[in-house]
Amino acid sequence: MENESTPPPSIIPIFTLFPLLPPELRLRIFNEILLALVNNEHAALNKSTPTTILKIRFSHSHQRYVASTSPPVTLSISSESRAFTLSRYTYLQLGPAASHAPFSTALPPSEIPIHYPTTTLYISLRPLIGSSVHSFLYHLSTSPSRHLIRSIAVDLRIWNRLCEDGFMGVLAGMKALREVIMVVEYNREFKGQLGFLDVPNWRHDLCWLARGAGRSLKEERGRGSWGFKGEVEEAGGEVKVRCVLLTKGGEQA
Repeated sequence: MENESTPPPSIIPIFTLFPLLPPELRLRIFNEILLALVNNEHAALNKSTPTTILKIRFSHSHQRYVASTSPPVTLSISSESRAFTLSRYTYLQLGPAASHAPFSTALPPSEIPIHYPTTTLYISLRPLIGSSVHSFLYHLSTSPSRHLIRSIAVDLRIWNRLCEDGFMGVLAGMKALREVIMVVEYNREFKGQLGFLDVPNWRHDLCWLARGAGRSLKEERGRGSWGFKGEVEEAGGEVKVRCVLLTKGGEQA
């Protein structure tokens, strides 16, 4: 009889020869892993452009923004895979440290890696009250990363409060911004991958909100006071505003 104290054999195969592969082949494998992470995340939503949802929140205990979304696994495989990943990703600069430092200063990493072309930055702000709203708007408006963000999502429950305090003006001043997403959350805890599902056409109230927000943002950006109007027009920089339902693991959350 087999000794019960003997640990079971590992069921995870380990390719021990991987370090002996040519460097160009190892880098190609790391690149395929990163592509798979992006493509698989929203394959179920039939996205024409793959998008990763990076959900973050402000931690008062750590005085920094932290991510609820796991970082790419290639950051922790080896020093080589980490260097390769950081050649495509960068660290999000958002928060007190970033807001008080000059644009050219090398800031300590936020430990939130992001690939701007394929990432929607989803900011979880429901607990924000009082001065916390002003702090977030200040952090975003002074972040060195603000001109790199292409897609940003916000919980619909605090949308009006943010807009009352100047959120539209902050969004209008973000050069690369192409998409603003208003997220309907129902505060139900499901496990699984985050996803966004466009609201159905029969939800006239939500569609009306998105259209109104789109008009307001277009008017704000059209004022021409941001110093980059020509850059936005040259890039075809209309900002799409849409309203979505949050899903997790394929279930509406």
